[in-house]
Amino acid sequence: MKAFEERSPLCVPALHFFEDGGVTFAVDPGSPNWVALDSNGGSLLRAISGSPPGRPWTLGEGVSWHAARHALPYSTAFLQVHGFAGALVRAGMLSAEPIVYAPYPGRSAVAIPEKLSELWIQINNACNLACSHCLVSSGPGEAFGLPPDVLLRLVDRAAELGVERFYVTGGEPLLRRDLFELARRVTGTHGAELIVLTNATVLEGPILAGVATLDRDLVRFQVSIDGARPETNDAIRGPGTLRLALDGARRLADLGFAVSLTTVTTESNLAELPDIPAIVRAAGAKSGHLMWSHRRGRAATGANGFFPPSASLISALERVLEASLREGVSLDNLDSVRRRVNGQPGVKYDLGNGGWDSACVFWDGTVYPTAALAGDPRLACGSIRSGDLGEILETSPVIAAIRDSSVADKASVAGDPFRFLTGGGDMEHAFTFTGSFLGDDPYYDISRWLVRRAMTDIGAEKLAFLPALRAAGSAAVLHAMGDGAIVCGAADGSLAERPVLPLHSNCVLSFDVDRPRAKVREFYGAAADVPKAELCCTRINPSETAHIPQEVLDRFYGCGSPVGLAAPLPGETYVDLGSGAGIDVFIAAKRVGSGGRAIGVDMTDRMLAVALENRRTVAERLGYDIVDFREGFLESVPVADGEADVVTSNCVVNLSPDKPRVFREISRILKPGGRLVLSDIVSDDEVPPSWKTNPILWDECLSGALTQDRLLAELEGAGLYGIQILERSPWRVVGGVAFHSMTVRAYRGEAASGRAGHQAAVYLGPGKAFLDDDGVQFIRGEPREVSHEAADRLSRPPYRGSFAIVRPGERSFLAGVSPAGETDCC
Repeated sequence: MKAFEERSPLCVPALHFFEDGGVTFAVDPGSPNWVALDSNGGSLLRAISGSPPGRPWTLGEGVSWHAARHALPYSTAFLQVHGFAGALVRAGMLSAEPIVYAPYPGRSAVAIPEKLSELWIQINNACNLACSHCLVSSGPGEAFGLPPDVLLRLVDRAAELGVERFYVTGGEPLLRRDLFELARRVTGTHGAELIVLTNATVLEGPILAGVATLDRDLVRFQVSIDGARPETNDAIRGPGTLRLALDGARRLADLGFAVSLTTVTTESNLAELPDIPAIVRAAGAKSGHLMWSHRRGRAATGANGFFPPSASLISALERVLEASLREGVSLDNLDSVRRRVNGQPGVKYDLGNGGWDSACVFWDGTVYPTAALAGDPRLACGSIRSGDLGEILETSPVIAAIRDSSVADKASVAGDPFRFLTGGGDMEHAFTFTGSFLGDDPYYDISRWLVRRAMTDIGAEKLAFLPALRAAGSAAVLHAMGDGAIVCGAADGSLAERPVLPLHSNCVLSFDVDRPRAKVREFYGAAADVPKAELCCTRINPSETAHIPQEVLDRFYGCGSPVGLAAPLPGETYVDLGSGAGIDVFIAAKRVGSGGRAIGVDMTDRMLAVALENRRTVAERLGYDIVDFREGFLESVPVADGEADVVTSNCVVNLSPDKPRVFREISRILKPGGRLVLSDIVSDDEVPPSWKTNPILWDECLSGALTQDRLLAELEGAGLYGIQILERSPWRVVGGVAFHSMTVRAYRGEAASGRAGHQAAVYLGPGKAFLDDDGVQFIRGEPREVSHEAADRLSRPPYRGSFAIVRPGERSFLAGVSPAGETDCC
């Protein structure tokens, strides 16, 4: 942390703290921002935060407090507090200058909708069912909807306005045979996404045949069920509907469509909600989704069982989450909140997107701000049958009033530290219960619980990965908001640079978390077919590659030469992450010899195909076959615990959306004392969030680049030690940000065994003193008692030759030192 010295102030914002499961959470309500800390880190940040107003602690005062609290030498405490402060600076939670926020003036004062992003179309009000909670009272014999030509013109106009995602609802949309032409106009003509909300009970004959013609990548289905048992579901939706709906969902999944099952919560189905995740999995659905009832339509009566109290819903929700984990399925409610909670720090969520960048066209052509409120005459904005959709949205007083509304105007949540993460609650529910978008959301306690649950889940995951070998008093930032987020928590990276975002309607919450990986697979899959020389920023020694076919050499897309610097030895197990066409694996295979193993891991099918095609040729030229290629992600490496002597990765980690998890995986698969050599691109400054979804910048190793400081900190956080920068050279300057190719080496520690010390380590120079990764100071020439684990570590690279180890009974360490600096006892 270059800017901080002992006299530097430690300024933090006004923080809200809470504890859960041994983790301290510090929330900055004004940003919003948050971090999860281990117990020592929580105590230290609380102490820093508690300094007198206008008189923040200095770094030196923090070091003194920490040293006294944990009985540490000042030098050790300094290293720990300095590293902890650096992590807080990177998280945006600490500065040398006071962190104070101006009063929030409301969303319309700082942001305007740039376009209409999504459009809901209630294609009809006719339905084969008459569900007892239907918001718009649809059923058999109700309205057919707008003529086909009007709907097609509506789709074209919406696309002109910028709509990228259409939702089609009803009634039952599949009753309209012209739906398939509409779908092809959305996906084929405009390349937009289409989500169809259906009861899925009519999927047979011509309807099923029509569905089979739709685009699997752009069309998704949300299927409604309202219980885990027929007697519960069918009482709401009609006899036999649960069986028909699940059969329909399975048919959609079997056709290759992404499917989500949604369930409206009622007093009658609360007890069986935990059975829903198993049904989701059995139906082949992608996710499950719970919905809280709106007070309108057939569900408007308060005594009909559709409005369980929030406490009961939270209890049921917790059980559903546990069941979802057991079944291995997603629950959209938590996944969407987690995406928001772990999004870009400083982005305020403010009310909903209805009327902001989303709208609904009702079956009769009337425009409303949201689908859940369509048909309410108080909210009618105009009709597309007599006006233009764009003009209606620009001139409607209803839309203007919604856009001027803000969480800043909701007194009921003014003191809530989570209000910019909850968005102030669901404005659709607030309106149906109070008649005002700024009224109280009756389910707000659920929103707040989900935000805290998302934080505590992340904190618990990170606590479980704390390195087993940690120095006494170590204070850790387990997680900072945004770490490991998919494209900075926004479907469009440019959104993450906006100061304000609206919440999405609770009616549909699914999200494609594989999108960044899919882009990378597509780009590098194409590079496997046609070599891209511009992706390579280094050259390797031809003597290392004489046994490798030219087809592989042409597909080398690295930014360093980690194999040579890792120096695999005969008999070792070598693992390369992001092995591509296999060049580094083939180089390592020659070095480890017939008694070793060389394993490559990659997620790109076409790259793996090139590697596998050339594996036999390499084996014939070497005279032995020890190479193995495996398909997998860096965040979940298909290699056993402690299997690798050496791990390398060549310009691939920056492509991962969750780099901390990648480094933990590397630590997991390395043997104690095993080494990592990583070549990658680093930046001088943090890259802008809007770069995160630029496919060119991402695939060229720019969007995902870490700063050097952050990369080194992530390696330390994964329990690696002895980190050295081996090479660093300029690469490119893009958009004012300088990028460098850098290679680092690090080693895996080992867990403390409890064995007593009684041996000493002596630092031999050349410096006057040496401070190790745990903050232990060694004075040149002075023995210091160390544990068995520390003695073993100091006997191995990168410390070997710099230390002498004095074992019990040895009188002098000098007798064991050779002229080259090696020691007999090592």
